[in-house]
Amino acid sequence: MKTNLNVVCCPRYCGIMLDRNDELENFKKLNLCDYAASRGFVADRRASSKHSMVLRHPRGDKLIIGRDPSGKYYYFNAKGGDSGTIIDLCQMLDGGNLGDVRKTLRAFDGSIDHHVPSSPLPFVLQPSEHDAARVLAAWMSMRPINSGHAYLTNIRSISAEVQTDPIFRDRIRIDAKGNAVFPHFNRSGLCGYELKNGNHNGTTFTGFAPGGVKALACSRPRDTDREAVICETSIDMLSIADREGTDHRRFFSTAGQISPMQAECLRSAISRMPEGSRVVLALDNDDGGRKIAARIKEELAHSGVPIVEHYPPVPGQDWNDVLQDRRNAAKPEMRLG
Repeated sequence: MKTNLNVVCCPRYCGIMLDRNDELENFKKLNLCDYAASRGFVADRRASSKHSMVLRHPRGDKLIIGRDPSGKYYYFNAKGGDSGTIIDLCQMLDGGNLGDVRKTLRAFDGSIDHHVPSSPLPFVLQPSEHDAARVLAAWMSMRPINSGHAYLTNIRSISAEVQTDPIFRDRIRIDAKGNAVFPHFNRSGLCGYELKNGNHNGTTFTGFAPGGVKALACSRPRDTDREAVICETSIDMLSIADREGTDHRRFFSTAGQISPMQAECLRSAISRMPEGSRVVLALDNDDGGRKIAARIKEELAHSGVPIVEHYPPVPGQDWNDVLQDRRNAAKPEMRLG
């Protein structure tokens, strides 16, 4: 016989459980960077930014730590493969159950009589709207292209010389799936990356970093740069660099239509160009390219820098089309006889 039982929660018991759950949630807002430092991890200043901190341990673990808008800290272990909050890190380091974790973290946050040293870290981690730690962890797991990427060389006809040019050093990597990866930077540092791949059958893959945000892919700046060349994609950026050369040029990709944040990044980038520079809008020869050009000109209207539009010669083309046409025209004809 079935019966309906009304389960009534004891107020005292429910209150205790709520308090214990609240305690766990509060633990997640403890400064995970300071906690890791107290456990022997050392901050890597060069690899860190204000939205993601890298800490290394002598035994080999490498943590990438971020902070979300709610104030909770989280980490990825680039060497060990574990991830999570301060609770997960505590269990990874010490083992034990949640009761053991509570004792450890109560001691760390001062809930019991325990001295917590002042932070030895270079800065306080700032909350990020995007998953900065996840993006950095993924980027650090990728490898440099060395002599070039097969997709860029064989399918896109971009020379290995351009791919390995010093201005593009570490601006192209390869992920575990073989994709060509182009990092995007905002004013705080690495914030995302473009993904590209394909084959001779015409199958192509385009993606963007999970948890990342679009900003600007770019070449490395030089004091001798006099042109800021703005393209729609990283493929176009490399293509026009290959076709027209890299001397005195600083290259940028927006990965498509620009957001307000990208517009801010462009204004900042142009303000850092050497005196006497100009902006070259090397966009697609189509309605989409012209819309982007109009938007960029509007955003840079008060920059005081001359802006010129530079399109492929044939309607509908992008700059990789132009490069491919030149490569095909240079191939010797096959004659029978």
